Amino acid sequence: MSSYWDALGLHLAADSDSAKWRRAALEAAAWSPQPTTRVSYTAANRVLIVADAATADRIAAQLPEKILVYAAIPAAQSGAAGRADSYHCAGLTVRGYLGRFRATIDGDGDDGDGDDGDDGSRNLAEIFDIRSGFFDQVLDCGDAPLITAAIKPPGYYFAAAGADAEALTAAVATIPERIGEFEKPKYFDYHADICAHGRSGIGGCTRCLDACPTDAIVSLGERVEVNPHLCQGHGACAAACPTAAIEYVYPRAAEQIELLRVLLKTLREKNRNRGITLLVFDDENGRPAVAAAAAQLPGRILPFAVEEIGAAGLDLIAAALAYGANRVCLYAPAAPPQVRESLQRDLGVVAAVLQQTGCDARYRAEIIDDLGALERVDGAVDGDADSGASDVIEPVATFAPAGGKRSVIRAALSFFSEIGNDAPPTATLPAGSLFGNLSLDSEACTLCMGCVSVCPAAALQAGGDTPALKFIEGNCVQCGICARACPENALELESRLHFDARFTATPRALKQEAPFCCIRCAKPFTTRAMIARMTDKLQGHRMFATPESLRRLQMCEDCRVKDLFDG
Repeated sequence: MSSYWDALGLHLAADSDSAKWRRAALEAAAWSPQPTTRVSYTAANRVLIVADAATADRIAAQLPEKILVYAAIPAAQSGAAGRADSYHCAGLTVRGYLGRFRATIDGDGDDGDGDDGDDGSRNLAEIFDIRSGFFDQVLDCGDAPLITAAIKPPGYYFAAAGADAEALTAAVATIPERIGEFEKPKYFDYHADICAHGRSGIGGCTRCLDACPTDAIVSLGERVEVNPHLCQGHGACAAACPTAAIEYVYPRAAEQIELLRVLLKTLREKNRNRGITLLVFDDENGRPAVAAAAAQLPGRILPFAVEEIGAAGLDLIAAALAYGANRVCLYAPAAPPQVRESLQRDLGVVAAVLQQTGCDARYRAEIIDDLGALERVDGAVDGDADSGASDVIEPVATFAPAGGKRSVIRAALSFFSEIGNDAPPTATLPAGSLFGNLSLDSEACTLCMGCVSVCPAAALQAGGDTPALKFIEGNCVQCGICARACPENALELESRLHFDARFTATPRALKQEAPFCCIRCAKPFTTRAMIARMTDKLQGHRMFATPESLRRLQMCEDCRVKDLFDG
């Protein structure tokens, strides 16, 4: 088991007391995350170039002879181009990943090659007599990328026609290196049983779909599917998921948060509880700049590496602040728009809680795009523990990062209500947050229990023998399925965090009524509100035109049948 100092791999300064304490804390922390499974790619030598004929020939001449080049020439109508390795393509689409790209074209060409799809499209690889039906790599030199995801799949390269010579050069150099067998980590686990994407045909949470920059996630009705070959581990899906149905596993959040707890505890013991700035960065985009600046980072700045910056979710940010980092800086110089938006949403939750508990003067979390912002954040330029942001920060939270993502977030954010001055019992959160309340229009609600049947988190419950609708606020993930399912539009979401864990874990009645009893046999079978609503809606119907037929609505199902025959 290695130390986190070794795993971090940075040449940090050790020329001041605070820098020496930082190194001691990093060396004392053990780091050996659980391994994850692997995802494999196998790519042969079939490369599709999307370009005009002259450009495709010029690119093909730059590639090694072992590579088989096929040209898709954009055209108004699909058809043969006069040579076996080229084809005029109308309506060209490309999807897939390294070793398995499927290209299709409109099916109105002048030959019958290629199997027709359900939409009349044809498989371009089959037209070229490629038996597998797939291309291994795609070099797209069109005016706009055929794959529009913010982060392109491995094996796909876009170099705008005549406008991006640098990207074209890089692609030509990379293509030969991507022939063979390759592996990468599987970054996620998906737990469909707790997914709040949909129930009974009613749409719910789409946070993961909105956050994914690689378009690796697709909707399958009541659940989602994540393609591990398209997923590149940006982590925004897991950070955004309100139920932890999508879980980041490279490494797992609980392991990283426990490491943070140990690091911050050890460093605070050594620096006499002075303030600490946590610098969170990722390996691909953040490490080069952090490594270059490492020797100049003051001892009060604690670097912390994640696989991708998007994986630094609300649980990690909130826990870091509660454990004693008074500043959290997320270094995200190249974060895709979806990832940045996800981070901003989480930071908005943190800011709302800090502001409403009166802790915003001592704690802050933010995104930075250049490391020079660290000095502006802390107001100090040296490594002396008594300068700048070194105010004593205490007390700190002591909870263990156990119980899952929601428990960690709730414990961390509730800590600030404990230390804040006159903190309110609840904090209003930005719309769309993962915690919240439900307000009920009790006059409109008929206690039909349609909302109970579709709730994916068991936040809504029936009252058993007594007609009642009960709500457990701690379970609610604000997916909105219940509100969409309600035939009376009686439910409304309210984003908030109630700091009392006992209150949020206790079922409370949103509405309760005495049961309505059958007027013939006295058996309780529905509610007064339901009878009133049915009477109001059906009294003009021809089947209930007489007082006797309308009166049957007040009978249980057995007595209605008897009354019909008795009449």
